Amino acid sequence: MQLKPDPLGGGILHLSWQDLGSIGELISAVAVVVSLVYLAFQIRQNTKQIDENTKAAQAAAFDSSISQTFAARAVIIENEDVARIYLKGTDAPEALSAEDLLRYRLTLHNLLWSIWNMQSQAQVGELSSETWSAQLATLERVVSTKGFQWFWANYSREFGASFQQVVADLEAKPS
Repeated sequence: MQLKPDPLGGGILHLSWQDLGSIGELISAVAVVVSLVYLAFQIRQNTKQIDENTKAAQAAAFDSSISQTFAARAVIIENEDVARIYLKGTDAPEALSAEDLLRYRLTLHNLLWSIWNMQSQAQVGELSSETWSAQLATLERVVSTKGFQWFWANYSREFGASFQQVVADLEAKPS
C-alpha cells in the first residue's frame, strides 16, 4: 500500500485496487478465525447438551423400569389371593384351577415383561449394565422354578430373541 499525499492537503488517503483487495483478504481471514472459534464453542455446547440428554434418558429409563417392577410386585404384595396363587404356581402350576392358572400366567407374564424391558433398555444403553446385572439375580430365581418352566414352555415365543437367549443362558447355568 502506498500513501500518496493529497496535493490539496485534504488528508485523503488514496488506495489502489490491489490495496483494497489486501484489506479485504485480511478482513476475510479474521472472519474465518472468528467463525472457527464460534464453531468450536457451539460443538462444545452441543456435546455437553448430548451428555446431559443421555443422562436424563438413562434416569428416565431407570425410573420407568423400577416403576414397572414395583407395579408387577404390588399386585402380589397387595392381594393375598394373588400372592397365594403365585406361590402355589411357582411350585406346582398343575395344581392350580384354570382361573388361578390364568392369574398365575398373567402375573408371571407382567413380571417377565418388566425384566425384558430392562434388558432391552440396557442393550440400547438407556439403562446401566449394573442395573441390568442386578435384575439378572431376580430372573435367575424365577427361571429356576417349576412354574416358570411351565410358563416358558408355553409362552416363550411372546418374548424377543435376545431375552430368550438370556433365559436359555440362565437355564444352562449349573445350579
